[in-house]
Amino acid sequence: MIIESIICLALCFQGDPIVKRFLPTSEVVRVATMAALDEGFNPAAHGIYLHELRKNGKEPIPGYTSIGLYKDAHLIRYYSIRVETGDVVDPMVCKIFRYPDLVKFKKETMRAFGTQEASIEAIAIEIGCDNLGIVPSK
Repeated sequence: MIIESIICLALCFQGDPIVKRFLPTSEVVRVATMAALDEGFNPAAHGIYLHELRKNGKEPIPGYTSIGLYKDAHLIRYYSIRVETGDVVDPMVCKIFRYPDLVKFKKETMRAFGTQEASIEAIAIEIGCDNLGIVPSK
């Protein structure tokens, strides 16, 4: 159902040259929750929460939707989802997440949008990192 919503939203915005793809906020929260749980954080626990990272209505990294994981009001993780491919990265620590649930989301997103995989090197450049560590490591 969620992927169908993404496809519908993608088709709705085809005529707009600025917005090519869109991830609903509910999907961004779902994916960020998966990433947090994969890393051992529970966003439902007291003092831990997710919050969008938009500034003046704009995403901090073009082409990505970003959400922060906070613990006791301190940003501890910065999850950015590459909208075209579903790759999940943390640009604060230059890491790309390859947990099984996030890889599944990535594959579903690329299939829904009809997009091709981006190289880790290209993603690193997009988010301002020299290189990206892969989590979990192989």
